[in-house]
Amino acid sequence: MLIKLKNDKFTVEINSFGAEINSFCLNKDNSDLIWRGSPSVWKNHAPILFPFVARCLDGYYLIDGKKYEFSRNHGFARDMETKVIFHDETKAIFELTENDDTLKKFPYKFSLCSEYELTEKGLNWKLIVKNTDSLDFKFSIGTHTAFTCPQKNKSQNINDYYLEFQNHEELTSVLCTEDGYLQCNEKGNVPVTKKYGESKKGIIPLTNEGFGNGHLFTNFTSEWVGLRNKNDNSLIKISTKGFPYCMIWQNTTQQKEFVCIEPWHGIPDKINTNHEWNNKEGFILLQSGKSFTCEQNIFIE
Repeated sequence: MLIKLKNDKFTVEINSFGAEINSFCLNKDNSDLIWRGSPSVWKNHAPILFPFVARCLDGYYLIDGKKYEFSRNHGFARDMETKVIFHDETKAIFELTENDDTLKKFPYKFSLCSEYELTEKGLNWKLIVKNTDSLDFKFSIGTHTAFTCPQKNKSQNINDYYLEFQNHEELTSVLCTEDGYLQCNEKGNVPVTKKYGESKKGIIPLTNEGFGNGHLFTNFTSEWVGLRNKNDNSLIKISTKGFPYCMIWQNTTQQKEFVCIEPWHGIPDKINTNHEWNNKEGFILLQSGKSFTCEQNIFIE
């Protein structure tokens, strides 16, 4: 079911399947900032990633000695119908709770609420995880928002765009294998990081060469990462405040059509993982009865 939010500047459509943003249009020209989700390129738009993000080596984890299998990366939240628990003209709240299918993969009771609210600046987007189980559990969470690039109403050339970290700081990336798993130090227990080496601090030009399996950044202080158009200086930015990681990814087909800016609380599996869920790098420990909230607001300038 598609839920539409609208104010005088923006119109947003959110699918109750995955609580995923399907479109984010500027009313002045009806241009859609969100990737259209072509199955031949990449079928998603802006999926929510839970209870883990990124790569799961060999498709399984071990929790208390029991094997839990996942057929896809990024967890299961993006592939499940949610309940619309509130909806008016500018705000909607979706909720996913445990069920027979989730308990086969993640043996805990939980509530994942996705809250969206349109403002004059853009879209406030909040994710709230509540541990409704009697046991503490670990998890990670993130988003995978794909912005159309180049934007058809402005330019046909991806070279007219670049990614900008708010503080124009020297960037640090986490090294991953070609398959997207974490590389580790000689002892095999600490992910390896290095200076990204951008020619201008905090600025990443976009080209048709793309980013392969993505570039994963950490240790940044910027509270947003944005997509900037050189021609008119327009900016689409997504909040990264409080997030320890941000993945940047483009479609892997020859002609680049979008760029994903992905704030994450979590990282891929290490290449030498022992599959133990509670030993995984980057997880959040959530006590029974407690909640965790993160915001990845999208603002337009």
